[in-house]
Parts: sequence; structure tokens; C-alpha cells
Amino acid sequence: MYAVRMALWTVVLAAAAGACRQRTGSESAMPDPSATVLVEVESHFMGDIVVYLVAGSQRERLGTVTALNSAAFTFPWRRLGTSGSRRLLAYPIAGRGFLSEPLYVQPGQSIKWTLESDLDRSTLVVW
Repeated sequence: MYAVRMALWTVVLAAAAGACRQRTGSESAMPDPSATVLVEVESHFMGDIVVYLVAGSQRERLGTVTALNSAAFTFPWRRLGTSGSRRLLAYPIAGRGFLSEPLYVQPGQSIKWTLESDLDRSTLVVW
């Protein structure tokens, strides 16, 4: 029984030591705040849509997607922050706007936003 306990303690201590090791190389590298985020928008909507990046009550215009068309926009990753309070806004030239769910994007990831003819059925994917 003593040998089993000693073997178990050895495994526990080895695991703890591995968890406490210092990080080196790319593990400790900070994300580049000037990295760009690509936003691909595919519109199945029958009118033109202006796309904004929204933070609270502030809007930053990314561009326009014409009816039944696609467009791509970029912005610096640092504009997203880390709070998850940023969203995309699809604002039709005629009609009411549609806000996406909060954006949680890491540097190097892209966003694909598919706007449906009924904007409430739109989908957003981060990859």
C-alpha cells in the first residue's frame, strides 16, 4: 500500500511541476493589436446595406453591400477590445437595422456574416 501511495504522489508532483513551468517562445507572445480582421458579408437582402462596427452608441462605418451581392471589409483587431461589447450592424438604406451577436475574435480569425432576406435569420461565423 505504501508503494502505491508513493507512486501516486510522484505522479501528482510531476503534474504540478509541469503546470508551473514558465512559458517561453510563442506561448507568451502578445497578440499583435494592428492585425487586421477580415469581415466577409454575403447579402441575400433585396436592398443595399451599410455595415458598421458598433461599440456602445458609437458606429464605425465599414462599407456598403449592394443588393444580393457580397463584399469584404477589414479593420484593426484592436478596435474589438476584449469585453465582447462590439457588434456588427447591418443598416438597410430603407428599413430598420439588425445587430449581430457580440463579437469574440482572436487575432488571425475572420468573420463571415450571411445576411438573409429576413435580417432576423442572419448568421455570423468566426473562423
